[in-house]
Amino acid sequence: MSLVAGAVGSAAISRSFLAEPSLGEIIHRHTAAMGGAAALDRVHSKRVAVTVTEKGQPVDGIYQCAAVPEWRIDIYAGGKHVFCEGLDRQGPWLWPADAPAPADAAPDARRTGIQGVEFNLYGLHRFPARGHRLFLDRPQLIDGTRYHVVRVLMRDAYETFLFINPATYLIDRRRDQRAPHPDMDPTRKFMEKRYSDYRRTDGILTAFLEEQYNLTDSKLVNSTAVKEVRLNPPSVPGAFDRTSRIWARDPS
Repeated sequence: MSLVAGAVGSAAISRSFLAEPSLGEIIHRHTAAMGGAAALDRVHSKRVAVTVTEKGQPVDGIYQCAAVPEWRIDIYAGGKHVFCEGLDRQGPWLWPADAPAPADAAPDARRTGIQGVEFNLYGLHRFPARGHRLFLDRPQLIDGTRYHVVRVLMRDAYETFLFINPATYLIDRRRDQRAPHPDMDPTRKFMEKRYSDYRRTDGILTAFLEEQYNLTDSKLVNSTAVKEVRLNPPSVPGAFDRTSRIWARDPS
């Protein structure tokens, strides 16, 4: 009887897995939920105003990225510009406010930055054409939700796992092995980002709350609350250049 029961159970599991939507169908539904391929494909740059809280200390920031790829974030504490870092055509860089000039960042910062640009500017439907490989893994049950799990082998970045909610087809979680702050600590950790409070901007959904956890100890590392999203904002010449101090003068 136990052998029969085991066989029936295995068959049920196999049928359950085979009943899952295909990878193509999951990407199609996710794309539609996000606002549709046409809307997503119109995005070529982004500017996001955020408040980042880490170790109980909130700071304001302006994150920007463009398809070159280039990106930068400028950090303000008490209205004062205190730090900026990014990726320009020379590579990754950082510039603390008390330093006389920017410096090269750790090489691993390039991979982290590029991953951010890809997820901010391109829908998953564009990923294969951009050299990223997508695979459908077995679903996982987390906190009562049976997630579709899409594994992404990113070109020039990290392998990452996307947990897509079958009720909304939005990404609730993302997991990967990486260093949260590669210039301070190059040790890679098993990290999870949790996304919530999705809102529409120009027809496209954006998560207005991101919480990042170290899954090794289940501790919250930081949280990012979005205050404003601008898609395809007017370009500012030299804005991504590591020597630019434009955003040190204008945090608005």
